[in-house]
Amino acid sequence: MQDVDARSISAGDFCRGSLPVEPPGRNHDGLRAAAAAGDPDAMHSLGRVLAGQGDGEGSRTWSRRAAEAGHLEAMDTLGCLLLADQQTDGAAAWFRRAAHGGYPGAMSNLAALLAQQGEVEEARAWWLSAAAEGHAAAMYNLGALSVVQGDTQEAFRWYERGAQAGNPDAMHCLGSLLEEREDAALAEAWYERAGARGNPVALFKRGALRYRHGHIDAARVCWQLAAERGDATAMFNLGALEHGRGDSKEARAWWQRAAEAGDTDAMRHLGPLLEEEGDTEGARAWHQRAEEADSPGSV
Repeated sequence: MQDVDARSISAGDFCRGSLPVEPPGRNHDGLRAAAAAGDPDAMHSLGRVLAGQGDGEGSRTWSRRAAEAGHLEAMDTLGCLLLADQQTDGAAAWFRRAAHGGYPGAMSNLAALLAQQGEVEEARAWWLSAAAEGHAAAMYNLGALSVVQGDTQEAFRWYERGAQAGNPDAMHCLGSLLEEREDAALAEAWYERAGARGNPVALFKRGALRYRHGHIDAARVCWQLAAERGDATAMFNLGALEHGRGDSKEARAWWQRAAEAGDTDAMRHLGPLLEEEGDTEGARAWHQRAEEADSPGSV
């Protein structure tokens, strides 16, 4: 068995918590009536609607009814709901049933669960099956697995396929490999495409490329977009830009956000800045948090 970093694995959108957003006041009486009459599609749709409304019990109930009626996507949805409740065995069972029924999303989700449990070869087999059906996240995951196993050529091939199929994580990773090959122009093009689909790391890396080429304003825009999506390193860099311009107030604001998001470099820089402003208590607190972050096992 091999260990795979769970952070490099991409589950389906629903398993990552991307639930349908329900407009307030929408009437679902017709959907409920169809579900109650035994329509598996309606049961599944109602389960998704209820999940989006925060009704976990109702969502599981209708998703299970649809799954038991043979609805493959509902099996996958139910697996995701069970996984969110840390019912791993139940989730795996429903993913497996849907995967054997030919549903690519379930194949990929089952593979992600298996990989995180160390069952890498079975995970690879399911990802290959999903990729053969055109599942872009499975292609990305095959690339991530290849990186772990030290085969960058194979990783490049899978990231390229996943990127061309529209997966933003694959676009970002393809850009990283292209940057390593010193193809900055093509790397930036893939970072741009990934960033347009909301990938914050790609936005950060595009900003870093712009900065290295002396395009500071363009770098700032990329880092601001990445920061808006929660990238702490982008927040830190924005603070550094402002500090370099002599704007300690803006620098402090960005470093504060980055530090609160867990960036240890921001914590280290925030301490001295607060000391300069006379906030010795705040400086001491951030110095201590930086030390604790450097030594997570300490008490």
